[in-house]
Order: sequence, then structure tokens, then C-alpha cells
Amino acid sequence: MRELTLANNIHLFCLPPHTTHRLQPLDVGVFGPSRNAWQKECQEVLAKTGKEVVLKDVVRVYMDARQKAFKKETILAAWRKAGI
Repeated sequence: MRELTLANNIHLFCLPPHTTHRLQPLDVGVFGPSRNAWQKECQEVLAKTGKEVVLKDVVRVYMDARQKAFKKETILAAWRKAGI
């Protein structure tokens, strides 16, 4: 497996236990709000249209959710929360 990854320019990393929250500040404080915003946008589409988000609208709906979740203050708070 290791040889295959190296042959394909894939680098494997082992992270020390209980450190990912420090090493991934966006995971700590941004992607959770992003997931919540996405779910809310999908629920709004369903409420308005009576149908789930269709493939051709995924990017537009995601960008609406992203704009609501990825705010400067949210990102800065994520870095602070991670202690960085």
C-alpha cells in the first residue's frame, strides 16, 4: 500500500492522538455552521417548491449557504477556539 501511494505522489500522515482539533481549526468552527446552513437552505427549497434540491441547483444553493456560514468573524472565532 505504501509503495502504491508513493508511486502516485500521495503522502500519508499519522497525526498524534487528540490533536486534530488543534490542527484543523476550520473543522472546529466553520464546517459545522456550513453544514447547518446547507441543511437550512435545502429545507427552504423544499418548503418553497415541494421538492428536494435538484442537481442543477446544488451549486447555487450551496453558495447561498456558504455565504451565510463562511463569515470573517466565524473563521476568526474558529482559529481562536482552536488556540491558534
